[in-house]
Amino acid sequence: MRSPRDIKETTSRFAVWCVSVALFSAALILSALFLHRLFSIPTPVALNLLKLSILGGLFALALGTLAAVDIWRNGSRGFSRVVLGGLISSCVVAWPLLLLPKINAAPEINDVTTDTASPPPFETLSARRAPGANVPVYPGELFARQQQQAFPDLKPLLINRSVAEVYEVSVDAIRRLGMNIVSSRPPGDETPAQGYIEAYDRTLIWGFYDDVAVRVSGNRLSARIDVRSASRYGRHDLGRNAERTRRLLREIVARLEATVSTPLARRTRRRRP
Repeated sequence: MRSPRDIKETTSRFAVWCVSVALFSAALILSALFLHRLFSIPTPVALNLLKLSILGGLFALALGTLAAVDIWRNGSRGFSRVVLGGLISSCVVAWPLLLLPKINAAPEINDVTTDTASPPPFETLSARRAPGANVPVYPGELFARQQQQAFPDLKPLLINRSVAEVYEVSVDAIRRLGMNIVSSRPPGDETPAQGYIEAYDRTLIWGFYDDVAVRVSGNRLSARIDVRSASRYGRHDLGRNAERTRRLLREIVARLEATVSTPLARRTRRRRP
């Protein structure tokens, strides 16, 4: 039978496992972030590693609770390990919780467009969507209704400039925003003429891929710009596709304002699709 002194000198096994599992979970999430952002490992793999790290963080918190009880009852050592493990696992688990306000504020959609009746299609980009990714076809009325309620400001951009000029400005705006153009087709001589641009963008931290399609249609006197932004993976985009669409339209307007002498606000108008 062990003496009270021996018990006090024994480190709680729960405390040891708490800090070990917490460190493993933190290393797992950092590895997933590093490999996906820099080496483009498949997004489903990175998401699975992310889920596993969160589960590990929750398990570490449970072990920390058991360790605290063990230390309180038996006087075992390991309080510093419990504190360290608790801090690390709390950081692993807490950061997804910080996204809850965005999840609640935005609808559960991953595809937005300024023209819900006839959105710009993904042609070249559809071939880049691996098995398991979201389908490239626009979901239709369900998404359109939710988008209209949450983002009523997403509308086509109508400009009193030639379609060819607006197309070139749109290409320049996409490049200035750091998006990667994979396909571009300038408008032809037909009336009305149409030009298409397809590009992909990556989120800042995790580097998730999102696809963007821009359609410029019109004639020598006026043009209409429609934008579509969609996530390749995930059911909820946290509102980032709507924000990307706004940024692109603002950049196009800024580029057009820089090329005319009169204020573009008097020559540019928005209307519903």
